[in-house]
Amino acid sequence: MLLESIKLFNFRQYYQEQCIEFSQSSTRNVTVIHGENGAGKTALLNAFIWCLYGTLNLPNGKNIINEHAISTTSENSEVEGSVTLKFTSNGKKYTLIRKVTAKKSPKDIFYYDPEVVLEYREDGQSEIIKNPTVEIGRILPEDLRSYFFFDGERIDNLSKESGSEDIKRAIKNIMGLEILERAISHTESARKKFRSDLKNVGDSKTANLIEEMEKLDQQMIDFQDQEELQKENLRATNKQIKEVEDRLKQIEGAKQLQELRDQKINQLEEIRGVIKDVRKKLTLLISKNGYLAFSHLVAQKAEKFIRSNKSQKPITGIKRHFIESLVENRTCICGAELTEGSSHWHHINNLMSKISNDQVENKTFDFMGDLKIITEKKKNLFSEMKQLKAEELSNLQEEKKLNEEIEEISLQLAGKDSEEIAELENRRIQLIEGKSEIDRKIGGITSKIEEITKQNKEKKDEQSKVDKIEIKAKLTQKRMDTCEQLEKAMLKILSIREKQVRIQLQDKISSVYSQFLRKDYTLKLSASYELNVLNSIGNIVGMSQGERQITSLSFIGAIVDIAREQFKKENKQGFDEGGIYPLVMDSPFGALDSDHRERIAKGIHKLADQVIVIVSTSQWKGEVENQMHTLIGKEYKLSYNDPRTSEQQYEFTKVEEVKWS
Repeated sequence: MLLESIKLFNFRQYYQEQCIEFSQSSTRNVTVIHGENGAGKTALLNAFIWCLYGTLNLPNGKNIINEHAISTTSENSEVEGSVTLKFTSNGKKYTLIRKVTAKKSPKDIFYYDPEVVLEYREDGQSEIIKNPTVEIGRILPEDLRSYFFFDGERIDNLSKESGSEDIKRAIKNIMGLEILERAISHTESARKKFRSDLKNVGDSKTANLIEEMEKLDQQMIDFQDQEELQKENLRATNKQIKEVEDRLKQIEGAKQLQELRDQKINQLEEIRGVIKDVRKKLTLLISKNGYLAFSHLVAQKAEKFIRSNKSQKPITGIKRHFIESLVENRTCICGAELTEGSSHWHHINNLMSKISNDQVENKTFDFMGDLKIITEKKKNLFSEMKQLKAEELSNLQEEKKLNEEIEEISLQLAGKDSEEIAELENRRIQLIEGKSEIDRKIGGITSKIEEITKQNKEKKDEQSKVDKIEIKAKLTQKRMDTCEQLEKAMLKILSIREKQVRIQLQDKISSVYSQFLRKDYTLKLSASYELNVLNSIGNIVGMSQGERQITSLSFIGAIVDIAREQFKKENKQGFDEGGIYPLVMDSPFGALDSDHRERIAKGIHKLADQVIVIVSTSQWKGEVENQMHTLIGKEYKLSYNDPRTSEQQYEFTKVEEVKWS
């Protein structure tokens, strides 16, 4: 998707028709729109979003039509406001018009429902699309709009803990994971439908089983909904706790204590991680070698049995074949001749009967050696268990100590003379208690989900054993089995794809981030889709608003770049569709210092095939202008008419193109 132009007609403070054409150049791919505070920069950004999706994130959002246009309209007449957006996508040229009409009465203004018209041209043919919302959602899903039409002053939210869900959603949409998830969901729905059909064509036992499974499925859905609700509550509670702690760090008298608590909490998390690892090692050790704790009794009895049977113990150390050769040669070991009936003859035959079989002797030696090994392994098992338990106990004591120190800090904060500090700490305590209750509820729900999953599997196994199934039922069963196999295969593909996406995205984020930030930091995407900045020793660091803005911009740039690469791939899979997306940014340099402005300005044009920057003079002048002036393909100025200082006694914004000499 590349934008060609936008035309605003009586939209908010844009009176009459105002038009902007965007640069289509591959070398000068930046369009700059200058505007001071109050000139309509945010309204312009919202014009894109309103035209595409019908939503407006502005004060008095229902008032779309310019106030002066309404005031100059005669009573009982109608006035119109609209936004027209022209763009290209996959070789098609689109024209999207969203307009709203208002009728002016003596007492009020009545707004009609907005109208949307989407037309496309291809190979000289034009067509009006009957379902414009569906087509727009296919070209640029509404869930992704905040990544391509964003307010630079709010973009830093992505790098906050609360932004992880937004990041996760963006990754799924752009990287093709959502397609796989939808396919799994649709296949599951088909399987359930076939199962419902089976209830009608199978025997009574099958019908009863399926009815029970359907009830379990509904219970599963109910518990999953409850689980998601509690997880959302947990995210909201964590966010509130973070806000309270951030506020405490800003207040003199609480700052040092809160920073100390943060340090103690980080240590506590590390200790809990160690405890978890120790317990994991202990579990693995017991599951692998735990039998040794009980087998040594049997080993002792076996050894005692072998050693106690001395009278029956075979002679060892002499090989049977040696004695057999003496008998064959008729010569005793002492050199005397062996004759039948002689004392030497009887002695040799007696010796022959007591000599052990070579194989038995070898096995006996091996067995005795194994008994020693078992005894030694048992000693090592108890030694390792003792060592791990000692390590666990030591860390548990450290955990207890840290918990006590954190609790002491909490008491100190709650007992502060400052009313605000005390209130904040008491609020934090309440939130922590609420978080524990939510965790408990989630644990209970998870346990119930696991139990239902187990019951469902048992019912499936039972159903698969039912023999009396008619021909139709067999076909339906076969379809169900096929759906289940497809689900398993797609879940495996999804798991592999998620790992690939994470690696691919991490590489791209790191590459973009290193260009923008001057510090020797690295940007990591965690397993829970949080953007974490790590210092040289791997610790998470706190960020300023400007650094968070750069972090979020790096993520968006990486997403856009990967989507572009996937779109241009010759051999694409179904979930590798990708796309070409523009970046429309309002105030992207606002929270940045001079050096970071220069870095962003230098590399921002590389993030997308088309970049549109809406910027104030103070943000533009200096480093940004110096870096970007050779990249500009189109340039405009938003001229605001202030009725207090102008002959024209009404507020409006006019778009003027900046002509280069």
